[in-house]
Amino acid sequence: MKHITLASAKAALVGVAALAAVQAVAEDTVDIMVSPTGTGPYLAWATVQTYAPDFHDSLRPVAVETPGFVYNVRYFASNPDLWKNTLIGSGEVVEWAAANGVPPFFPEPLEAAKDFRVIGTMTQSSNLFVATDPEIQGPSDFEGKRIATGLLSQNEWGMHQRLMVEGLGLMDKVASYSPLGPNANVEALLDGRADVGTVVLHSALGLKNNLEAGPFKTLESSGRDWHFVSIDPTDIEAYVEKTGAPFMVRELPANTMSNQPEPVTTVGNNVLLSAHKDFPEEMAYEFTKLWVTMGPTVAKYNAVGGIWDADSIANMARTNPERIHPGAMRAYKELGLVK
Repeated sequence: MKHITLASAKAALVGVAALAAVQAVAEDTVDIMVSPTGTGPYLAWATVQTYAPDFHDSLRPVAVETPGFVYNVRYFASNPDLWKNTLIGSGEVVEWAAANGVPPFFPEPLEAAKDFRVIGTMTQSSNLFVATDPEIQGPSDFEGKRIATGLLSQNEWGMHQRLMVEGLGLMDKVASYSPLGPNANVEALLDGRADVGTVVLHSALGLKNNLEAGPFKTLESSGRDWHFVSIDPTDIEAYVEKTGAPFMVRELPANTMSNQPEPVTTVGNNVLLSAHKDFPEEMAYEFTKLWVTMGPTVAKYNAVGGIWDADSIANMARTNPERIHPGAMRAYKELGLVK
């Protein structure tokens, strides 16, 4: 009888251990729809994916390649099956365009976009036109010129530039407008196939850290003379007032960027990580804490991590608290980043 009791006890212990092991390896996967492979945001979230097990027992972010943030917003809004387990790279302007129906990107309003909630701010962007012709000093000089940009599926590289060219009344006056891609547009400029190109600067809050996207290096290594094209802030403000687009006026002091001896003014945007309101609150809470905690680690392996400081990530939670997912807001308050 004693032998049977010991065997039973051992079996029970084995069962408890097995159950504990299963519980210990239970994982919560969160897909993050980002951008093309090789782009800064994709590589940053791929780094989070690699090292997240060192920081959280069960939360497992997975970086998912996509054509860009415009695509993310459209696809995400149209697929409710993603709303409980997926986050997207997005932005203030693209979510505004989706909710309001701004063609050609969103011919009709996407009602689901009104239910998006912000998890945090990935970067603050500056969308910059560049030229090699010294006669091109402002958008008014684009008339009769060939403009090349990033893809229209990419808000920071193609969508914002298209909106501004149209908003300034120049679309019918330029010789051509070609959304070639981030690298291809700069190559076209340097090859003489375009007169105006575009690059994007990503920054932490207050420009305390700045990250030049890859095509900057193509310009710098070309040996060619090139310069940034400033946009009059009153033109940006007039467009914002007319349309409601949440563009920021980005005033970049001299030497903020490479090859920038003079101040430059252009448009910008809060680059977001967003969820649907149906994304579980507890998961949003845990994910936000993980993101803030991992910023310094990501910075060791990826330049984007250098602008993922806690204050920058929590920026929208302070300026637009009504747009923040409640789980993320709970994390920011617990971390002392929001009152």
